[in-house]
Amino acid sequence: MKRLLIVALLAMGIIATGSAQKSNVSKAKNKALNVESPDFEGAKEAIAAALQDESTKNSVDTWYTAGLVYEKIQDAEYLKEVSGKPADATVKGESAIQSYNYYVKAYDMDFLPNAKGKIKPKYSKKIRTSIKNYYLNMAFLNYGITEFNKKNFPKAIEAFEIHTGVPDLKMFSEDNPFIKDSVYYQIRYYTALAYERSEKVVKAIEIFDQLKDKGYEEVYVNQHLSDLYKAQKDTANYISSLEYGYKRYPKEFFFLGNLINFYIFNGQEQKGIDYLDKAIELDPNNAQYYNVKGSVMETLNRIPEATVAYDKALTLDPNLMEAWNNKGRMVYNEAYKFEDRAVSIRDPKASANLQAAALEKFKEALPYFEKAAELNPTDLDNLRTLRSIYYRLLNVDAKTYQGKYDAINAQIKSL
Repeated sequence: MKRLLIVALLAMGIIATGSAQKSNVSKAKNKALNVESPDFEGAKEAIAAALQDESTKNSVDTWYTAGLVYEKIQDAEYLKEVSGKPADATVKGESAIQSYNYYVKAYDMDFLPNAKGKIKPKYSKKIRTSIKNYYLNMAFLNYGITEFNKKNFPKAIEAFEIHTGVPDLKMFSEDNPFIKDSVYYQIRYYTALAYERSEKVVKAIEIFDQLKDKGYEEVYVNQHLSDLYKAQKDTANYISSLEYGYKRYPKEFFFLGNLINFYIFNGQEQKGIDYLDKAIELDPNNAQYYNVKGSVMETLNRIPEATVAYDKALTLDPNLMEAWNNKGRMVYNEAYKFEDRAVSIRDPKASANLQAAALEKFKEALPYFEKAAELNPTDLDNLRTLRSIYYRLLNVDAKTYQGKYDAINAQIKSL
């Protein structure tokens, strides 16, 4: 008899515990739904216990109630916000996220067969409505923006991913009320930035790659994607992304310029020149292309071709400061070579001839740098080179160049 009594008491204890946990689900709901005086802390404590207990943790009622509790907490902060009262953005955002997670789990459970093998969902419509409202009220998005601005990028990512994941939830698959418009892709863009700033570059690349043809900041997205591949030393994808960008945006020099640089400085000079000639063929009046060709030819020490290209650039655009500077620098470098050789030669007469040739070349370069300075009076590299030429010419004609040297020196000091 004693043994039977103990077993009976244990059974009663199990029933009592299970009952207590079921009552925790009801308690949580009642405390959260109390209009006059909601007890959110009590509701959270009660539902937390129910979610841990074996008798209730696998019940759809428990998970739905958990979602409801945190929805009501979110609602309370939202009402404060819209009525102009102080609201806690963190509590509001975190509660929305927790509510969402519970609801998604409850939705799946709602379609599981019951003890009789039948599927009788009772919460699916309510869950669908709640999540739709979160999306339309931008609960997750606003929280993500707040955390992004605080540089809390992991939390921003979580919020952004939930927001942009809502349109793809299976609960909306048959009758999807959401459109993936420019705002949607803008959020994906900031999600990628958050991943990058969290040093999760592979994930950032994955999202930027998805955005490269979606209409939001496309040029920048493709440029940045190329930069990320380059930083990762992923040469194949770096070149592929540049070629994609060049075909899509032929007038954006970033893609063409980087392709040319890559091929020129990686032993494939002709391929780089071919890209440039192709661009010139498509846009023969683009002075910048000829300027670049001049720079490429100069790098390859094909000076006559560089000269022709720079002159063509200046014919097409007399105000192209870079072309004036580049042409001047090319001549300046020739002068510097004469000067350098003059110092190393022991024969005084030969050295003097080289010095004279150098001065003539410096004079030849001078008007190019002067014009460049006129077009851009704040370019320090150009101004310093111009000053160095004036300084050299002081020894030849101080009367002509002293004033110019003093003026350019003052201009440099003022910047």
